[in-house]
Amino acid sequence: MDEVIRARRTDKVLAGEPLPVDDLRSVVEELVAVAGWAPFHKPVARVHTQAGEMTSIVPWRFHLLDAAGCRALREALVARGDRNKIPRLLGAASALVQATWLPNPTRGDAAGPFEATVENMEHIAAAGAAVQNLLLAATARGIRNYWSSGGALRDTEACGWMGIPEREILLGALFLFPADTGEAEVSAGSHRDRRGGPADWSRWVRLALPPAEDPFGG
Repeated sequence: MDEVIRARRTDKVLAGEPLPVDDLRSVVEELVAVAGWAPFHKPVARVHTQAGEMTSIVPWRFHLLDAAGCRALREALVARGDRNKIPRLLGAASALVQATWLPNPTRGDAAGPFEATVENMEHIAAAGAAVQNLLLAATARGIRNYWSSGGALRDTEACGWMGIPEREILLGALFLFPADTGEAEVSAGSHRDRRGGPADWSRWVRLALPPAEDPFGG
């Protein structure tokens, strides 16, 4: 497990011309099943379990697109004028997993798509753990992967094409790539070697507790 965690890395595979379509459906289903063992604290609000075909109480959803779907989505984005890296990623991907998290319904006049509550924070953290599980499972199988913030895949139109409900919030677009990338460009993540060591992000705590009270008043 330690070796898999260290081996996981960002690999962006960018194809100017679409790569041949390969079938990774069964493998993706394996990855999703493993990812689903992520920890979560609270069940999601009922609005997320009473509509649609996905009725689990976990605070994440994975929307899966195979290689043929990735190529079709690429064409739709290009047709509307998208010239960013997303169409090039879709041209190379064996699969796309749109990972969303499920916020609690907002109350009153709260601004934004979700309220900054501890429970929502826990939902995001749980969904992030599920995403990491999926990426590690992909790495263990030798599958290149990239956790993207989504770019053009975040907008209402693109989510509508994929049938993603508006009440869900995209946490990441997870690209899975074939072993043979042909002449496509492969770009590594820019921050991998800049994270420092454990001493840069961890510390042993020294407690500074208040003096204990004498129960006898002495």
